[in-house]
Amino acid sequence: MRIFLRLLGAATILLFAVTVAPYLDPGNHHPLHPVDEVSQRVRVLGYDRQGQFGGWQPGVREQVVARAGELDPYTGKPFDHGAGEVDHILPLSAAWDLGAHSWTTAERIRFANDPENLVLVSREQNQQKSDQLPGRWLPPDRGARCWYVARMTKVAHGYQLPLPSEDIKSGRRQCGFAKVF
Repeated sequence: MRIFLRLLGAATILLFAVTVAPYLDPGNHHPLHPVDEVSQRVRVLGYDRQGQFGGWQPGVREQVVARAGELDPYTGKPFDHGAGEVDHILPLSAAWDLGAHSWTTAERIRFANDPENLVLVSREQNQQKSDQLPGRWLPPDRGARCWYVARMTKVAHGYQLPLPSEDIKSGRRQCGFAKVF
């Protein structure tokens, strides 16, 4: 009977490891959403942040500031919220290149103001990140990297935007899985 229970326990653990664990961040258990893959990000002419995505809708920036923690989510260090900047986790120009160029203006404005894609960070980190994706930029705080990739894949998934291969590979490495998307 003891052997049977041990085998049953081992089988349960193995089943979890194969079916559920690949979709969880080992630190914070963030689901990593499936996204389509493209070979690379191709620059699409016509991007104009203000013209294509509009400005902040009333109350959006204030909402992001209000829900911000005491620490910069990219560095894990305290920062001055008054000097902080709202970052688009999936940058607007990257979204444009990956398919938002074919959206309506209303869809682009909704994307630009979606709280799921917005986070308050230090000015320095926002400037360093710019419009880069995970293959070229990651938060300096290693503990934030899987969270960042998970959040980006959630946004990309929600808007049916693909991500370039190099960014998917980087995401896989950050979350410690051979296959996360």
